[in-house]
Amino acid sequence: MVKTALRYLVVAILLAIAGVVLLVASRLERRVAQADQEMATLSLSRAARAYDEVAEELAVIGRLPWLLRGTRAEVAVRQAAVRYWRGDYAPLVAEYTSADSPSIAGNLDLQFVVANADYRSVLRPDSSREVALGTLDHAIGVYRRLLEGNEAHPDTAFNYEVMVRLRNRIAGGDEVPAFRRPTVPGNQGENPEDAEMEDVQIYVPSDSVIDPNETEDPTIGTGTQIRKRG
Repeated sequence: MVKTALRYLVVAILLAIAGVVLLVASRLERRVAQADQEMATLSLSRAARAYDEVAEELAVIGRLPWLLRGTRAEVAVRQAAVRYWRGDYAPLVAEYTSADSPSIAGNLDLQFVVANADYRSVLRPDSSREVALGTLDHAIGVYRRLLEGNEAHPDTAFNYEVMVRLRNRIAGGDEVPAFRRPTVPGNQGENPEDAEMEDVQIYVPSDSVIDPNETEDPTIGTGTQIRKRG
């Protein structure tokens, strides 16, 4: 009798602990979603505060690294992304590449953000050809090292290919592009030079079903008359 009661008590305690963990996880996920909304609306300061608050709560259970591991890694990526879009390149790179930095080997998305920041930290607007080539060589090396252990990461592969092609174009004599600091919605576009509306061709799709009796198009309904059989 006592053993049965003790068994039920242990099961109840385990279920209670699991319920508390799930409740905490759902609450943190909700707060991460709210911070993502601030990020999507370009409210970087509010997003940074929200991510920091979630990270502080996760630090309380830091002695249990297996608990909410995915949420902890996701928040670290979001925090780094906010700093990247705010132009905090060099400090971000130093935080994760120094000798006493926390290991980010298991967080590929965080490695990618740090790699982008590493490239941006040495990028200079209005660079000469030699400086631009050196910057691109640095970026190519950063993305190559990341790809060596993560060949299946498409964003890293894309950036690596862009850097290689851009370097080849500049080395081949093309003008050095005006490197600009990126923004969350992207750099503002420009109107093409000497653009005239007469040069713009607009194609309007036609209806798939057209009644030949209601159109004057000579190409519709031509041919021999179809005869019924029987």
